[in-house]
Amino acid sequence: MKRVSLAFGLVLGLAAMGTLVLPPGWQHWELLAAADDPVALSDLRLRDALSTERIDAEMAGAIAARDTELADSLIALASERGIAVPMARRSELQALKDGAMVQAVADFGHGFVAGDRESGAAFAGALVGDITGYGDVRDLALEGRKWLGGESADATVLAIAAAGLAISAATWASFGGALPARNGLSAVKAASKAKLLSPALTANLTRAAAGAIDQPALRASLAAASRFDIAAARVAAGGIVKPAAMARFASLGQDAGTVYARTGQRGLRQVLGLADDAGDIGKAAKLGAAKGSITRGILKVLGRGALVLGALSLSAVGWMLALIGYVIALAMLAQRFGWWLGRRLFPPRRTA
Repeated sequence: MKRVSLAFGLVLGLAAMGTLVLPPGWQHWELLAAADDPVALSDLRLRDALSTERIDAEMAGAIAARDTELADSLIALASERGIAVPMARRSELQALKDGAMVQAVADFGHGFVAGDRESGAAFAGALVGDITGYGDVRDLALEGRKWLGGESADATVLAIAAAGLAISAATWASFGGALPARNGLSAVKAASKAKLLSPALTANLTRAAAGAIDQPALRASLAAASRFDIAAARVAAGGIVKPAAMARFASLGQDAGTVYARTGQRGLRQVLGLADDAGDIGKAAKLGAAKGSITRGILKVLGRGALVLGALSLSAVGWMLALIGYVIALAMLAQRFGWWLGRRLFPPRRTA
């Protein structure tokens, strides 16, 4: 009887321990398993991060920043998660949209001439400038002369302008087939010029760009750029960035172009401000392809946590170890129960 009572108490104790250990322990194991999958990782983290108050606060911030795309994304995210958005916020957003058209026309022209990309319309104007070659020739001339003269030059802008000219030629030759990569590089260059890249991404791209530039080809391209001979500048620009680096910049442009297509220029800026390297931009492209219109809302709520797991805290490690210990204890109890049940059902035969 004493053994039965002891076993019963042990079972109750394990059951009580399971209610404490299993939920947090399993949650951390799920996060660890999703470390390389930004779609699954963001889904798991949104469970605890989203609330009515959080959505309302982020909506207020988006409207104050005149970021209608982010506000729309937050509304879509809230709708998917069953969270109500106050009508007052929706009315504020609509009023903001109603006054945006006149400003957009002015922004387009400023973007084409100066390369400014602060708004979506300005970015569109700058993008037209880059695709035609005007923007890249301008940046190549400005930064290239500094580079060759030993002055402080932005190697990232220089390398991307050269890669952009080469990809622009491919864009025309392929009837737009290389346009996503062209768009992406243009946006990365704009963010670099505006100092909007994260410090880690800035350092990574600067290192990559500094070792990628071929000076003789740069001199030839600058000679053409000084005459604004865009065709000759494109031909010479094809050799400025060394082949291995050119492939990496093209891949960066492709991923950045995918993010831009899914989230707009401000969404891409969000990603460039969060990413540590080109691999993070690739993860953001994967997230954007899966989540579409709610991607910007996810990035706003979770930040870099939508893309990478990050370091596990001591608390998380503790819960995971506790879960392992609990499973071992449960397995040992099941083994002992199996032995006991076996002896009861199949008692050993006594020899005569």
